[in-house]
Amino acid sequence: MDAEVLDRRRVLAAGAALLLAGCAPATTRPADRPPQTPTTGARLDPDAVRVRFDGFASGPGFSLPDDLAGRPQVVNFWASWCAPCRKEMPVLQALSQQLRGRVDFLGVDYLDQAGPARRLVAETGVTYRLAADPRGGAGTRLGITGLPTTLFIDASGVLVGRRVGELDARRLREAIRGYLQVQP
Repeated sequence: MDAEVLDRRRVLAAGAALLLAGCAPATTRPADRPPQTPTTGARLDPDAVRVRFDGFASGPGFSLPDDLAGRPQVVNFWASWCAPCRKEMPVLQALSQQLRGRVDFLGVDYLDQAGPARRLVAETGVTYRLAADPRGGAGTRLGITGLPTTLFIDASGVLVGRRVGELDARRLREAIRGYLQVQP
């Protein structure tokens, strides 16, 4: 086969791949995902964001932010298969103990299986409130695109900050101080 024909085929293949890649987000977007996820400064819609206690406690679950209202909240989305999540859980645990009564912490196991998640919780010694989002509905509605993701919600239910990626103790303290106006 001559070089010109090969070059044309490569160009056509690359063009087809780009065309398909451009269509992928539209065809794979979950039907229940709103056109826009909550942005900083938006009050969270409690009917749109429900998580369950699956695998961690009994009960029907709760909605953010209403069922946790009254105090600032640190909401951390994690999974047992996420290495950075595993590293940051002890940091979250330590600060949840230090800030008990002033800031509520919630860990949401996202797109995960209950067994491995429970094992990770036992290994890391986490005692703050935990919930599960095994199908990813709440995470999708909140715009979770990577793990770990930590949301900061003020006492009135307004999303005041979002951090994607592992937070060490210093960065988590800075985020709580900056977003929630609480001195750790």
